[in-house]
Amino acid sequence: MCTRVFNNRQRDYLATARNMDWMYPLPTSFFAFDKGLGKTGLSEADGSTADALKWCSAYSSVVAMVGDDSSGWAASDGLNSMGLAANVLYDSGASYGQASVSERKKQLSVLRWVQYVLDNFVFVKDVVKAFNKQDILLVGAAVPNSDGKPAQLHLSVSDVTGNSAIIEVVDGVFVCYENTAYQVMTNEPSFDKQLKINDYWTWQWSNENTNPSHTIPGGAFSTDRFERATFYLNHMDEPTSVDDALAQARTVAANASVPLGYNFTVSDSPNISNTLWSTYVSHSELAYYFSNARTLNVIWFDLANADFREPVQKLDLIKVLSSGVIENHNYDGKINALMEATIDPYLILERGSDVALRITC
Repeated sequence: MCTRVFNNRQRDYLATARNMDWMYPLPTSFFAFDKGLGKTGLSEADGSTADALKWCSAYSSVVAMVGDDSSGWAASDGLNSMGLAANVLYDSGASYGQASVSERKKQLSVLRWVQYVLDNFVFVKDVVKAFNKQDILLVGAAVPNSDGKPAQLHLSVSDVTGNSAIIEVVDGVFVCYENTAYQVMTNEPSFDKQLKINDYWTWQWSNENTNPSHTIPGGAFSTDRFERATFYLNHMDEPTSVDDALAQARTVAANASVPLGYNFTVSDSPNISNTLWSTYVSHSELAYYFSNARTLNVIWFDLANADFREPVQKLDLIKVLSSGVIENHNYDGKINALMEATIDPYLILERGSDVALRITC
């Protein structure tokens, strides 16, 4: 499920693309957050919030959130005002561990991992440094609107310097991989094993092979998509504009997508799902694009010129009604003016009251 592609072949023109693959339709909305907002790392649904990580957003951001007010919200993908992009993808090997009395680490829901990163960091190297401290406990949760399916996730980050990192969680410990060469991320197996598998294919394409082969895997498995995206990224001309970089990232991601209606019924391969939507980031222009697989239009949010007279804004893109009917909003072009003020999903409400507990910034 899911593929992330970072086009950093030309450092002046950087673009990140991401496919959201999932087994069920996901209600999806754009949220835009101003800087200076108090956030908490746990929701009421996570239980006690006494040990929740708390922070104030240093940067504004635009985020693709899945879920709704009834099922809860999960930040899946986004961009901040310093050009840092963050994406969480499914990772069947993720294991978050348990909080111990002795450690007393501050707790962060995996559904709020993306938001914490976008609110607090500018560069990939600083994200890696922060999680290498191992002083945050990532807390598991269920994917909203997915019948309790656990959100087993790993994180990718890309920045304006062309740097990239993938962060996985094993028994509550963050395992970080940082390198400008890490352009592609899919799902399974763990990232270190993905790299080993990919070594075979990159050798096939290289000058070290006296009879180089340019064949690539065509399937929908995670490793197939990893190798296919890597192949195309390594066989492209350098982009000569932002538009080039975005178009390349978008079409490589499209080549790694899983078509709607593709019915893969092998019981031991449950982690192949249809691509529901894709996002694209222009790191230098601070533009965040969204493409719904069920519509022909591409929309975008201009974070560089965002109007934050309302500190939290929202636009529903995909709704899933209780009847199961999917409502796809058919917007087009720049959607800043369509965003509407909304309640901050990172506020905590006292039980039995309507009083929002705000973190003072």
